Amino acid sequence: MTADHPTNNLMVQAQKAFTDAFAGIIKLMPDGQAPVWIDGRTGKSLASADEPKGHASDCVWRGAPDALLQALESEKALESAYLSGRVFISGDMSVMTRLTMATKR
Repeated sequence: MTADHPTNNLMVQAQKAFTDAFAGIIKLMPDGQAPVWIDGRTGKSLASADEPKGHASDCVWRGAPDALLQALESEKALESAYLSGRVFISGDMSVMTRLTMATKR
């Protein structure tokens, strides 16, 4: 994958968005692209194109790549994308209550 590959862009933005541990794994599923996993089980969250070993995803976010990128901008942007139906979230919703996202400004 090249540095400007859409999956890499999503991975970079996810790494910036999730600054703290949230005791779970989120799988981002952009339409037509490879998934990205965010492992928030310990310390600083880690975004990766590789599925974490030994633990299934707790929560899955699905949507168009641009909708997922927008959702990563802030907690308010995520809420808006979810409520408008641009991003679908399934799985353990308690993970969502533990998220702390950095706000881009």
